[in-house]
Amino acid sequence: MLSLLVLSFFYLALVVPLSLAKEWDYIIVGGGISGLTLANRLSEDSSKTVLVLEAGGFHSDDPQVAIPGFLGSTLGNTTLDWGFTTVAQKYSNGTTYAFDRGKGLGGSSLINFLAWERPSMAEIDAIAGLGNPGWEASELFKYMMKAEKFTYPSQTYAKANDLTYIASDHGESGPLLNSYPAFISAAQGPWIEAMNALGVPHNQDAFSGNNLGVWMAPATINAETQTRWDAASAFYTPISTRTNLVVETDAEVLQLITSSAGGNVSATGVLYTKNGTTITANVNSGGEVILSAGAVKTPQLLELSGIGDPRILQPLGIDVTVSLPGVGNGVIDQFFFAVSYELNNNSIFSSLRFMLIPLSLSSYATKTGICTVGVSAFSLVNLSTILGCETDNLVAEQALKIDFGDYTETEKERMNTIIDGIHSGDVGQVEVLGFPGFFTSKSEPTDGQKYLTFTGDLQFPFSFGSIHITSTNSSVQPAIDPGYFKEDFDVTVAIATLKFIRQIATTGGFKEMLGAELDPGMDTQTDAEILEYIQTYGGTEYHTVGSASMLPQDKGGVVSPQLLVYGTRNIRVVDMSILPLQISAHPMSTLYGVSEKAADIIMGVVTV
Repeated sequence: MLSLLVLSFFYLALVVPLSLAKEWDYIIVGGGISGLTLANRLSEDSSKTVLVLEAGGFHSDDPQVAIPGFLGSTLGNTTLDWGFTTVAQKYSNGTTYAFDRGKGLGGSSLINFLAWERPSMAEIDAIAGLGNPGWEASELFKYMMKAEKFTYPSQTYAKANDLTYIASDHGESGPLLNSYPAFISAAQGPWIEAMNALGVPHNQDAFSGNNLGVWMAPATINAETQTRWDAASAFYTPISTRTNLVVETDAEVLQLITSSAGGNVSATGVLYTKNGTTITANVNSGGEVILSAGAVKTPQLLELSGIGDPRILQPLGIDVTVSLPGVGNGVIDQFFFAVSYELNNNSIFSSLRFMLIPLSLSSYATKTGICTVGVSAFSLVNLSTILGCETDNLVAEQALKIDFGDYTETEKERMNTIIDGIHSGDVGQVEVLGFPGFFTSKSEPTDGQKYLTFTGDLQFPFSFGSIHITSTNSSVQPAIDPGYFKEDFDVTVAIATLKFIRQIATTGGFKEMLGAELDPGMDTQTDAEILEYIQTYGGTEYHTVGSASMLPQDKGGVVSPQLLVYGTRNIRVVDMSILPLQISAHPMSTLYGVSEKAADIIMGVVTV
C-alpha cells in the first residue's frame, strides 16, 4: 500500500507543471525572436532555470509556415496572428489599418517575408548617440553575425543573378540559417538595370555597413530543405531537451506581479492563463522577468502592471507602481504601399498571388520553383533620388517646423537625427522592392494573368504615435495609433515614391516586360488621387519601434542601456520596442543581434 502511495505521489509530481512547482531564474514573456534567442543563450548555464511563456501555439509542422511561397498567406490568420488593428487614423482619411503581429512559438518570424538584411552602421550609431553607450554599430553588428549561419551561393548562381557579397561580413556559425532563394525571377536583371539608370548604384554587399543602393537580399530559408527557418527552428528545437528550460505555449501573460522596497520595484513573478486556468509563475530572489512580447504587447503589459504614464493608468483605476510617461509613447512605424503591373508575356516567369496559397506545389517537391521564393529584389534609395531638386526645400521646411513646432525636446532630437541622415545622403529614406506576384488590394487579379509588384516603404517617417491600454482587461487590444501622415513631409515623400516606382516600370527591360498598371491604375494621376490610393490601400510594413524606448529617462526613456526598466530592479525589455529610431531594414537581423547582446548583458559577459 505504501509503495502504491509513493508511486501515486511520484505520478502527480510528474504531471504538475514546473511553472507551478518552482521559482525561476528567468521568466521570459514572449516566445518570438527575442524570447527564444534569450532562452537559448540563458539556458546554456545549466545552473539557471528559464521559463518562456508564449501566448500562441507551436507550429513546427504547418506547411503554411514552412513553405516560403506561402509568405503573406498567414497574415490575418488568427492562429498565427494577433489580429490587431489601429485606431482610425486622423491624418489618413480616418482609415483603420490591420496591424499584423506573429502569435506562436517563433513570433513574427512565422509570418514575415523572410527578408534578411541589416541597417547601415550610421543608423545604429545614431541610436547609440541618443544616450546609449555600448550600442554602437561596431558592437551590435558582431552580435548580428553571431546569430546567423550564412549559406554561400554557388559561383554559377552568383553569376546568373549578378550577385556579389563579402564573405567576412556574414556569420558562419550561428543557429539562424539564411540563404539566397532558390527561385529568382527573370525580373531581377531588369530590376538592377532600371535602378542603376535612375541613379541608384549597385551595392556590392549591403551587409558591410552601408545598405544604400540596389542589391539582392538573402532570406531566412534553410538552403537544404528550402523551408522557412524561424526562431523556433533555429533557437528552440535544437535545445528543447534541456532540463533547465521550459517553454509553455498557449500561455498568455496577464500582468507582472511586483513588490516595492527601498525605492525600487521588483518583479516577483507573472500572472498568466493556460487552458482556462490562471497561474502564477514566480522568480527567485535574484531572478528577472524579461518582456519580449513585442512593440504592441510589451507596453500593454507594462501599463497593466502599473508601469507607465499616470495620465493613462489612473483613469482606469490602476495603481501607479512606477511613473514612466515614456511607456507607449514615441512609436514610429514604417508605412508601405504597392503598385502592381501585368506581365506582357505570361510565360516569362512564374508569379504568386499574394495572400493566396499557390495553386501548385508540384515543383516544391524538388525544392525548386516559385514556392521557394523570397523577397530578394531590394533597394534603399536616398531622398534626393526620389525628390530631385525638391529635396533641399522640403528638408529646410521640415527643419524649420522642428525648431518652432509643438514638439517635445526628445521628439526634436529624434527628428533632427533623421534630418542628419538625409543631409548625409548615405541613408536610405525609402525602400523600394520588386516581387514576382500580385499583392495589391484595390483590384482583383485575373485568373491566368501574371503580375509584378513594386512596393514603396517609408523608412524614416517624421510622424510619431502611441500605443496605450484602454482597459484593465488584457484581452482588450490597446489603442494602436501610429499617427500615419501626421507630418506633411511624409505625405510628400509617399507621393513622390509612387511616381518614382512608375519611372522604374518604364525604364530599361521593364518597358517591354510590363503591361498595364493594375493598381492604382493610370487614371490615378493627381497628387490628391495618388495620396488617396496610398492611404486607402497601404498600411504598416510591420516594423514598429519606440513603444518602450532605450533612452535616458529624462528624455522619455523606458529602459536603460542595460535594458532595465527605469525604477525597477529586475524587469528588462528585449524586443523591437526599445529602438528609439527607425532603421532602413527589415528588422530580423537587428532583433537577433539585440537579443544576442541582451543575453550577454544579462549574464554579465559584457557591460554597457
